[in-house]
Amino acid sequence: MKDAAQAPVAPIDRARSMLERALPAEGGGTLQERRDGYEAVLSQLPIPDGTSVTATSYAGVDGFWVRAPEAVDDRIGVLLHGGGYIIGSAKGYRAYAADVSRATGARIFVPEYRLAPEHPYPAAIEDALKVLEAAIVEVGPQSCFAIGDSAGGGLVISSLWERHRAGASLPASVVLVSPLVDLTVTNPSYDERSHLDPIVTKPGIQRAAGLYLDGRKPDQAPAAFPMLSDLSWFPRCLLLVGSAEVLFDDSRNLAAKLEREGVKVEYHEYCDMVHVWTLFAAFLPEAREAIDRIGTFVRAHAADSR
Repeated sequence: MKDAAQAPVAPIDRARSMLERALPAEGGGTLQERRDGYEAVLSQLPIPDGTSVTATSYAGVDGFWVRAPEAVDDRIGVLLHGGGYIIGSAKGYRAYAADVSRATGARIFVPEYRLAPEHPYPAAIEDALKVLEAAIVEVGPQSCFAIGDSAGGGLVISSLWERHRAGASLPASVVLVSPLVDLTVTNPSYDERSHLDPIVTKPGIQRAAGLYLDGRKPDQAPAAFPMLSDLSWFPRCLLLVGSAEVLFDDSRNLAAKLEREGVKVEYHEYCDMVHVWTLFAAFLPEAREAIDRIGTFVRAHAADSR
């Protein structure tokens, strides 16, 4: 009989351990240490064989084109990475983008949008807007989608809010994974699920939001507070969240708001999944299932569905 200490590690526990080792509880490291820690996690995620990865500039924004072998020319996904607007990178998200490209059949551009505190609001939105505009012009709105996780999800909404306000066309669909959408940082799940979340804390999000907003209030940065705005114009949306997240209420409340305002939204909760579990598709079955769901959703709403 095997000793209990030698029992196989569950995939979700492996993901949790990777995050906990690299990203200690807020207050346990400097901003640079947290940036380095997150990059250390992301660097362990393998890019599937056959994937094309090209470092380039698109619409004047540096980033990476990532393309799975089955991706088509006339479908583009814009992937905005997470990290609370202060950590994370396009380079680190190449493996995730490869998984999304395979599932959706799209070319994926991951912009290296500017981070706070060096570049506070609205720098990230400005960069995202440039890339979204270029993608929509290149293939048309019906062959374009936007996807973001954590702060990247919030950035997707903020960018589309600005496009809508300007009367510009919007992508055919949007995918949000564990999005950070309420920078008031007041939802009950911060306290109710703090014992479940391995990396995200209320003080951590308060710090990140403070660095990003740089003193701005909702009336001075309305795009950053989508929960306070009408979203009835929002594109059809797939919204995924794990149950072991302090940001759980961000997703649940956003899904309810979109439904109330008449937006077509598919909302799914993944039991016991941690923040942005979809990054770990290389070994986590629930991540693979979620990415396949993303692919089905995007393909169903692409103009050139095939």
